[in-house]
Amino acid sequence: MINAEDHLTRRSVPLVGLRMSLVDQGTGPAVLFLHGNPTYSYTWRNIIPYLAHEYRCLAPDLMGMGDSDLILPSGVGSYGLDVHLEYLEMLLEVLSLEGPLAVVGHDIGATLAIELARRHPDLISGLAMIEGVFRMTNEATLDADLVYLLDELRGEEGEYMVLNKNLLVEHYLPALTARELSQEEMDAYRAPYSKPGEARRAMLSMIRLLPLKKDPGPIADRVADDRVWCSESDVPKLVIGGKPGFLTPASILGSAARWKATEVAAVDGLHFLTEDSPARLTALLFDWLERIGHTDRSHRHLRR
Repeated sequence: MINAEDHLTRRSVPLVGLRMSLVDQGTGPAVLFLHGNPTYSYTWRNIIPYLAHEYRCLAPDLMGMGDSDLILPSGVGSYGLDVHLEYLEMLLEVLSLEGPLAVVGHDIGATLAIELARRHPDLISGLAMIEGVFRMTNEATLDADLVYLLDELRGEEGEYMVLNKNLLVEHYLPALTARELSQEEMDAYRAPYSKPGEARRAMLSMIRLLPLKKDPGPIADRVADDRVWCSESDVPKLVIGGKPGFLTPASILGSAARWKATEVAAVDGLHFLTEDSPARLTALLFDWLERIGHTDRSHRHLRR
């Protein structure tokens, strides 16, 4: 059963005068969960409570998202990929984690996970990437309404659509979730972004990072470099796509299966697989973490 209630344990971590909200739950080897857009740590509510029986689960809200502080002043060009990386690196430094860290990322969170592994090869023990960004998105394969939305978000109209109308939460999120999100779930996703204006800037900046064939955007070259790195790196990797999926359909999984040290899997759902198939994701992550040796057998008896 998919639970709408959020029972995750959070705390605030101070970072250069701002606060980052962090789920910090469980004990054992550390697993870092990085959400995508337009979500926040709430998206892991049906996964972390189970993994926390064996792992220390850490799930920050990226700056400007969820319960983390806004970076002000902000405007067009704010909340770039490197900004999120810098704050994540500060978080890891403050946490002073001992031992290796496994990272689970969804959407742009998967891109951030790869970038962290490339920058900190001695820290990261494995990467699990759920519906990640591995290539430019071919708009020809998408629903016409979604193509229109992604196209409009790139221009001036995008400012009004997101900053005023909150369409990433109101339309994009439910459109790319196979099941119907409940009123309670939608209200939870709306809550951090209830105020119009710059409080929603991080969502707009992040959707504009998505590489499209018609408009590759600012990180297309890095996505290509990350894909090459994934194909050659010995870091254990798990790539999970949806059935039918959105960013990581069967064709991408087929390519990823040829990467070094990589396993692939597909679960039922579109893009927001944490909402469509959380139980299956949890099982896949449990098994994969054990296979790559990211485990503390003293916690083994705690699994439900």
